[in-house]
Amino acid sequence: MKKLKSYHFIILLLILVSIQILFFNLIVRNDLRVSGGAFTSFLNNLFDYDNFVVAKLDNKFNDFQLNQNFSDILKEGPNDYIQGIYYPGKTLKYVKKVSDGYLLYEIPEDLVKTPKNTDKIYLIVVGEEVVFSNNNLLIGNNPSKIKLFSVISETKHGFKVVVGYTIGSIVLYDFLISLPLVLLFAFFYYFTFYYYSSKYKKITNSISNLVESLEKTNELINKKRIVEYYNCEINSPELKLLQKELQKMVHNFSDILEKQKIISKEYEKTLEELEITHEILLNRNIQLISALAEAVEIKDSVTGNHSKKVVELSLEIAKILGINDEDEIETIKYGAILHDIGKIGIPEAILNKPSKLTPEEFEIMKKHTIFGEKIIKSIPGWDLVADIVRHHHENYDGSGYPDGLLGEEISLRTQVVSIADVFTALTEDRPYRKALSVDEALKIIKGMVGTKFSKRIFEAFLKALDRHLNAVDKNELL
Repeated sequence: MKKLKSYHFIILLLILVSIQILFFNLIVRNDLRVSGGAFTSFLNNLFDYDNFVVAKLDNKFNDFQLNQNFSDILKEGPNDYIQGIYYPGKTLKYVKKVSDGYLLYEIPEDLVKTPKNTDKIYLIVVGEEVVFSNNNLLIGNNPSKIKLFSVISETKHGFKVVVGYTIGSIVLYDFLISLPLVLLFAFFYYFTFYYYSSKYKKITNSISNLVESLEKTNELINKKRIVEYYNCEINSPELKLLQKELQKMVHNFSDILEKQKIISKEYEKTLEELEITHEILLNRNIQLISALAEAVEIKDSVTGNHSKKVVELSLEIAKILGINDEDEIETIKYGAILHDIGKIGIPEAILNKPSKLTPEEFEIMKKHTIFGEKIIKSIPGWDLVADIVRHHHENYDGSGYPDGLLGEEISLRTQVVSIADVFTALTEDRPYRKALSVDEALKIIKGMVGTKFSKRIFEAFLKALDRHLNAVDKNELL
């Protein structure tokens, strides 16, 4: 009879230890899931900021500023090349496809923040290689060879995020968590089966109540993510002591979750600070735009009003073409405002010359597109605006300047600003001629279709002009 009771007791102990370990591992996994989600959101926000765009590459991964080709180390999407290109040390790299090439995002590893004083292992994985970890020894390893009790998530940019503990740590934690229960039950076993066998039934009922209470606690964790223990009726002083220890354990687990909430709030605060910083940078860029536009207007009295008219007509053409993306609209707007910003580097004698420019003077005037690009490229994230500034004098047949782009090599946004610029210039007074009428300007522009402009851009331009002008019957021009 005594052997039978011992057998039952061992089974019960194993069940309770298993429940306790399962309970603890559920808490740990939930904690890892929260940490992984917070870290994933942090990475998503980092790569959403254009401030980390370090280079504009063409379709063959050439960087003309550095005069280098990166096709052997870079690819579209997340990259497993660890060494920094534009920053010293190790960096995270992401290559984003855009209409006329690629944007390279590069983030130094010291900007990728993980919680301090933690036993958790944080990994960022690309393909079969760890590209970041708070444990430097793991960087560059194959993640399949790193044994972790972990959860895995993925950022919207394709980086795999792994957060976990080493298997050795989990085994140690499970052992330490189970040890008090084993010792308590060993103590209980000794006194129950050798000194209090008559109270066996009462103790069994108490244990059943205890198990039921633990099951309720486990159910709360699974359904509501709440750690709470409900006291149950226990007749044994020893089991009351056990229940007290269980209450302490549940309380400790609850504290762990609270600390995790605090860490999550810190991540949220960091994200808010990044958003504020982004807003400040955006406002500074807008102020810089105003200052640059004013500088050109002071130097060339024609250019100021000219740019405003080009902006209005360019935005109208963009609507006709179905360009609805807010970022693209903003790019066209600022490109139209600043398309002639490079004229700040052209001598006033050439800018305001009342007669036709000599070939030498015209070569100098053409350089305003290159000067303008250099000015605009100094603003982080404005590479597409710089594209408009550099190429608004390109021609559809390849005869324009400064690069002789042909056809659709000229971006749609640049074609929009280019035709608006030409029409506005024709209908304005210039030092060397009086303004042309709308009718005369339209006939000249129609003659440029196929050489300077595509037919698609010309038709969209006419429809946009119809919204403002009714003096000319443009149906004859279609």
